[in-house]
Amino acid sequence: MISSSKSGRGRAAVAMGMVAVIALAAACSSNSSESSEPTGASAPTADDLAVQAYVYTYPLVAVEVTRRQSTNYPARDPLIGAAPMNQLAPLHFLPDATFKNVVRPNVDTLYTSMFFDVAQEPLIVSVPDMGDRYHLFPIMDMWTDIDASPGSRTLGDVSGYEFALVGPDWRGSLPEGVREYRLATDSGWMIGRIQVEGPDDVPNVIAIQDRMTAVPLSAYGTPYTPPANTDLHPDWPRGREVAKYIHDLTPQQYWELYYSSLSHSQTRPGDEALLDQLASIGWSPRTKLDPNTLPDAERNRWEQAWPKALAQIEVDLGNDEVNGWRIARSDIGDYGTNYAARAVVAYAGLGANLPQDAIYPATRVDASNTQLNSEHSYVLHFDADQLPPVQGFWSLTMYDEQGFFVDNPDNRYAVRGERLTKNPDGSVDIYIQRENPGADKESNWLPTPAGGDFNMLLRLYWPDQAIIDGSWNPPAVTRD
Repeated sequence: MISSSKSGRGRAAVAMGMVAVIALAAACSSNSSESSEPTGASAPTADDLAVQAYVYTYPLVAVEVTRRQSTNYPARDPLIGAAPMNQLAPLHFLPDATFKNVVRPNVDTLYTSMFFDVAQEPLIVSVPDMGDRYHLFPIMDMWTDIDASPGSRTLGDVSGYEFALVGPDWRGSLPEGVREYRLATDSGWMIGRIQVEGPDDVPNVIAIQDRMTAVPLSAYGTPYTPPANTDLHPDWPRGREVAKYIHDLTPQQYWELYYSSLSHSQTRPGDEALLDQLASIGWSPRTKLDPNTLPDAERNRWEQAWPKALAQIEVDLGNDEVNGWRIARSDIGDYGTNYAARAVVAYAGLGANLPQDAIYPATRVDASNTQLNSEHSYVLHFDADQLPPVQGFWSLTMYDEQGFFVDNPDNRYAVRGERLTKNPDGSVDIYIQRENPGADKESNWLPTPAGGDFNMLLRLYWPDQAIIDGSWNPPAVTRD
C-alpha cells in the first residue's frame, strides 16, 4: 500500500506498496470471495450491470491512482523509489525494523519499477549481465494482466539483454537483438525485482540497477538523458493508500477518474460480450459517463451500484488453506474474463506476480490451528524430500501482529533456504522462537517478537509445477 509518511524512507512506500501482493489478503482475511457475475438463469438486470461496470473498471483505476502517486515527481529518486513516466525507478535500500509504512516488506530483493506510456513509440529497456543472480521484470498492462515476464525464469542466465515495450497498435521494426513484448495497452507498470544477499550485497545490486536503462526507440544507440518532468499535478494524490482512496470516491469522482486514466479505452480481447451488455445500460469505455447529467432513475442506479460493487471487491481472495498456510495460486496475473478475481486482486495485492514467478504462502497458526504467539517456541520441519521445490530461491519472513519486521539484535528478519543448515538426514528445521537456540542452530533461527502474536510468510520464487498445482504444500508449524 502507499504510505502517508512524509519522510524520505517512508515515502519509499510508493515503490514498496507492491510488496504486500497476495500475502496481504492471504494472511489477514478469512472470507471467501464470490464472483461478481450475476448467478442464475435470468439475464442480468440493469442494476446488476451497473455493479459489473464498476467491478470491470476497478483494476485500471487502481493502477492509475498508483501511477499518479508514483510518477508525480520532477526526477527519479532512488531513496523513495519514484520516477517520472518512462523512467526507471530503482529503490536503493532494504527495509529494517524501523520501517513501518508498508506491511510485509521483504529483504530478498531490491525493486526497479517503471510506469510507462508507449503510445508514441516503443521503449527499449537494457538489462546488464546478472550472472546467476535471480531477477524478474514482469510487465503489467493497465488491466493488471502480466503480459510478459522477462527474467531468470523465461530467459535463463543470459549475459545481458534488451527488450522493447510495444503498444498494441505500433507497427515498425526494432533493432537487431531487441526482444519485442507487445502489450494489450499502451500504458502499464514494470515491477522489477533483483535478488539481494543481504545488506552487504546492496551496493552490488545498486550497481546493476544503475546500469539499467530505458530509452525511447528514436534515441536508441545515442547518448540519452531522460527529460525532467515538468507535467506535475499538485492535485494528484500523494501518500494515500490506494484502496482507501478509491473507496472514498463518489460515483461521479470515480467515473471522472476512470475516463481520465491512461489506456482506459483500450479494452482487452475477450471483453466483447461484457461490453455489449454494458452498452445496453448506456456505458462505454469510449463515451464518458456523467451520472450528474442522467435522469434521476439512472443516476440513482449508478449511485446505488457503487457500494454494492465495493462490497464485492473488498473481500478476500478465497485462497486455498493447507496445513495452516493460506495460498493463492490461481487467477493471479492472467485473469481472462474473471473480472471478479481481477478486481479483488487489484484491491488486495495490486502488482501481483504470475504464479509461475512467485507464490506466497502465509500463516498465523500452528498445527493445532492456534494463533502463533511469542510465548512459545516452534519448529518448521521440512523432510529432505519435501524442501520447497523452486528454481529460484525461497525464504521465510517473520512479521509482528501488525505485519512489520521484528526488532532483534541480529537484524534477522528472514531466513533463506540455501543458507540453512541441514540435518544429517538432509531434512531442515527452522527454529522459530525468541531466544537464540544456540550456536549449532543459530543459522536456522528466526527470531519472534519480544511478546505478542506473529505471522510468517514463505516466498517461493520461480516455483516448480508441484507448488503451482498444489501437489506440494508447506508443512504445518509445530509447537516445540
